[in-house]
Amino acid sequence: MISKREFAIYNQQLISNKKISRMKLKTLIPKSEARRQVVQRRSEIPQHEIRNKTKLIIDRLAGTDEFIYAKNVYCYINSRPGEVDTRSLITYMEGWGKTIILPKLNKQSKSFRRAYFLGWDKIVKNNEGYWEPSVGADDDMSDIDLIIVPALAVSKHGQRIGYGGGYYDKLLKQTFAPKVVLAFEFQVFDYIESSVHDIRVDKIVTERRIINTRINGTPL
Repeated sequence: MISKREFAIYNQQLISNKKISRMKLKTLIPKSEARRQVVQRRSEIPQHEIRNKTKLIIDRLAGTDEFIYAKNVYCYINSRPGEVDTRSLITYMEGWGKTIILPKLNKQSKSFRRAYFLGWDKIVKNNEGYWEPSVGADDDMSDIDLIIVPALAVSKHGQRIGYGGGYYDKLLKQTFAPKVVLAFEFQVFDYIESSVHDIRVDKIVTERRIINTRINGTPL
């Protein structure tokens, strides 16, 4: 039989959990609103600010164990205004001697394959507006040590809003490699509307901080 003290503790936990749930609901933002806010902010950010903040983000990323010990890094080339400049990151990683692997779109299967970065002269823009290698592609994700994941918006708990199509959700299911989003602070929210099929990222690196999403616990 439960004691009065145990019942009081249990009751207090229920009250606390209800308060937390109410707090989550207050800060939960619909995907459409998160998209609207970020697109607006991206349209306003000047190029010099992108350069300066990108450098801070790369410096923070370079200090993480995930980056230091990664030999094969799956990254993307930014293709939209107001994004973190991953071109600078790719150049930086070349200096570290890392093998850089890029997504290559497979329109038939609506998924990304992988192709090695062999120099900027081998990069072309596809029909979807993404930059990708012009030659070579395969589907083997077994040797990937780190994935830099694009996101329009992201929550402190690792919930991510992409650009539609679900290409990266399919890709992220194929690997256990750490998944990291590089983002400006205005892209980070407390809670974002999500579904059970969405794949969470492990870390978020901004110009101000590194967020370990697993420490923040299970999202709403």
